[in-house]
Amino acid sequence: MRKNFKKIIALALTLVLALGMFGCMAKPGTDTASGSGRVEPPADIWAPYDQTVTITTMGEENSGTEFQNGDDYGNNPWYRAYKERFNIDLQNKWISNDYGTKLNLAIADKDIADVFYVDSARLTTLYEAGLIMPLDEVFESYASDTLKQYRKDYADTWETGCFDGKLYGMPQMNYGIIDQFQYIWIRQDWMQECGFDEPKTMDDVIEIATTFAQKYGGYALPECQTLENFYRLALSWGAHPGIWVEQDDGTLGYGTIQPEMKEALAQYTEWYQQGIVNPEFTTLNWDKMMQGMINGECGVIPFAQWFGYNPLPDLIKNQGPDAIFYPYEIPTQDGSPIMGSVTFNNNGYVVISKNCQNPEAVMKIVNFYVYTVNDAVGVETNEYLSSLHSFNYPNVVRGTRIINPMNDYNQFLQVKDAFDRYLAGEDVDTSALGTNLSKYESCVNWVTSQDPNGVGDYLQQGNDRSAYGIAKQYVDNEQYVQDAKWGPDTPTLQAAGSTLNDILVEGFTKIIIGEKPIDYFDELVQQWYQAGGEQATKEINETYGN
Repeated sequence: MRKNFKKIIALALTLVLALGMFGCMAKPGTDTASGSGRVEPPADIWAPYDQTVTITTMGEENSGTEFQNGDDYGNNPWYRAYKERFNIDLQNKWISNDYGTKLNLAIADKDIADVFYVDSARLTTLYEAGLIMPLDEVFESYASDTLKQYRKDYADTWETGCFDGKLYGMPQMNYGIIDQFQYIWIRQDWMQECGFDEPKTMDDVIEIATTFAQKYGGYALPECQTLENFYRLALSWGAHPGIWVEQDDGTLGYGTIQPEMKEALAQYTEWYQQGIVNPEFTTLNWDKMMQGMINGECGVIPFAQWFGYNPLPDLIKNQGPDAIFYPYEIPTQDGSPIMGSVTFNNNGYVVISKNCQNPEAVMKIVNFYVYTVNDAVGVETNEYLSSLHSFNYPNVVRGTRIINPMNDYNQFLQVKDAFDRYLAGEDVDTSALGTNLSKYESCVNWVTSQDPNGVGDYLQQGNDRSAYGIAKQYVDNEQYVQDAKWGPDTPTLQAAGSTLNDILVEGFTKIIIGEKPIDYFDELVQQWYQAGGEQATKEINETYGN
């Protein structure tokens, strides 16, 4: 995955840190960690140290964390567990609400902690500067079997943390591709009142949407300035905007400029001209678009699996529980199965300072997080696991957290099974639910009291038409196109990726509203190439191509 990566490194460094940074960096071997001497580890990777081991970290403030009973970033269930179970004292060098800037300064000053997380560009910086250690030896000796299985099962992602064949950054990964698919969400009370069945074609979707607009007011399809919904619907034409795809000649090209996007754009333009797409979309940001949904201005929207969490609870509070939306598959133009888009979505890399005295202590901490989400159910109490995973506490240990990409897939299977048994009147052993107990309880709360705070979990995984239920089929059948850029952005994309995408959004908007003809698409593609797209395409093919 890091083919020709040294060509990327030079520019990536300049994008992260100011020029001249390396003049003040420590030579490899300079002590930048906690300064304590090495403590001999026990043979058992799960056993505590005889003497307390201090490990330092650096972290980011997270506004979603709700500290309980006097807890804070330095004293919380995770940190206490490390001390109680392993005799490891995890200490924060600093916690910042501007993690990226503070981290850049720490790297420039050679003042890094024992363990922390970085993005791909900073991983490259630290490797080139000789400030982090290769992890293969400590990983092989001290990683748990479950963590080692992660590396085997997701070898392509773990390879992105390697340089010259050695592992320097452990990918934090994410909750899995089951999260990444798109749907058509349809308001159920209106659907029943109008007598519609499940849509099988895009014509069915448009008929439902336009009927809703005629009968209840508002508009048929919502949209905002970023064209998010157009990009979602483009999947119906076999387009894959936002990812890199293999073309007919075997080279890699950007999905947003492929011919299928022109077909989708032509149809979307026609819908706009017919008044189907909200005519005011050019003035709406995401929040204003969603406020229209909350106000009951629309009953159909293309959206991701988390629609039930935002804005649906507010919509239900405003419109009542009968205004629930359910997800449906996006139908294709030719009736073939829809192919979703799957992106490289690694959350960062766990790195260990080259001067960390007890790197195996870091592995114990990493192992413990993996244990709590994979192997602890039935061993630990639900109350104990909840103390670690509730209140957004996992963000407190972001620097040592490695996620199981099958987490949400397995969560769906467990929650749906338990909830089905509840609906059938059977006894449910909630002790087996572990960290998924709150998801199950949310589903129960929705069906028993229409609690809007429970509708998100219910629609994501608790009912027979759940988003994860649909997505599970995509995952099981490999019904998706994987981004060929299975790793970090190349230098041009790091420097100009957002500008390149803005060119396309602005140009597509001009076509949709009639300022430009559909053939302007071809001119727009050339503008994209000239603005850096040609160089980006060259880099992508050199780095990720065959």
